Amino acid sequence: MSDPIALEPGVIKGVTEPTIKKIIAAGVRSVEDLASQTTKQLSERAGIGKDTAENAISKALSMVGRGYITGKQLFDELQGRTRLSTGSTELDTLLGGGIESETTTEFAGKEGSGKTQICHMLAVMAQRSIEEGGLGSEVAWIDTEDTFRADRIVEIATVLEMEPMTVLSHIHRWKAANTPDQTKAVEMLGTLCHERNVKLIIVDSMMGHLRAEFLGRGMLSERQNVLGDILQKIAKICRTYQVTAVYTNQVMDNPAVLYGNPEKAVGGHIMGHAATTRVHLRRGKGPLRIASLKKSPYLPDGEARFKVTEGGIEDVE
Repeated sequence: MSDPIALEPGVIKGVTEPTIKKIIAAGVRSVEDLASQTTKQLSERAGIGKDTAENAISKALSMVGRGYITGKQLFDELQGRTRLSTGSTELDTLLGGGIESETTTEFAGKEGSGKTQICHMLAVMAQRSIEEGGLGSEVAWIDTEDTFRADRIVEIATVLEMEPMTVLSHIHRWKAANTPDQTKAVEMLGTLCHERNVKLIIVDSMMGHLRAEFLGRGMLSERQNVLGDILQKIAKICRTYQVTAVYTNQVMDNPAVLYGNPEKAVGGHIMGHAATTRVHLRRGKGPLRIASLKKSPYLPDGEARFKVTEGGIEDVE
């Protein structure tokens, strides 16, 4: 897939320079990103009329839209995607060789199940070369629960024989204070991906603020609308900039389950449909963790064991 076309005055014929500048100021930095916008959202964010927004989107679509493609073309594109290693061969095997680039992966589980540990590991691994199981890129981290630890990054990078301060300088963290701030952080991802070599987005966790700020059934519909908007924006960024997204999710116990694991990821159907891959994590004895693959468009359900160590995520001996 070719690199995104930078959005600048004169690139799209029929769209005036002032309009393009307003769209850029709203955080839309490429023609592909513009083509993925909705009329209402672009009109509100850029402060332009709906007709103007619709015209800009339509012209962007005509530049980048491919229409129908064959299954063979899609197959060839998929072969070019890279795999981000988790550090554990067994977990990578469960995921089909690692986390597939240009997709979204959800890790859900109780506190202490290893969600944030995996995020720290991936933030370091992503900076390795593609040949070493990385993405050769920088990282964006939206932190909603104040779980990002620079000292943990230093610890993992040191064990992996990487320069800790260089690794830290390539992680761009946004500490989201509430849901509006989380939404703003997501809206700025396009600009960050355009300006920096960011190929991995981490959100830890997706539901932290939403679950705490939208209480009761009366606010459920509003919460799900906000959640859907956030997830949709992240998915569009992944497609536009060939970015990989990983986010964590909380769980709740389902009292109706009498046998088996009663834990259920929160967020409802919107959360369930959004991720390309869903993984449930649970804690074993000591450093042991168990990952269960719950959803994938092409992989079978299964389990993998790994352990959390000083060096991050490793195989169980």
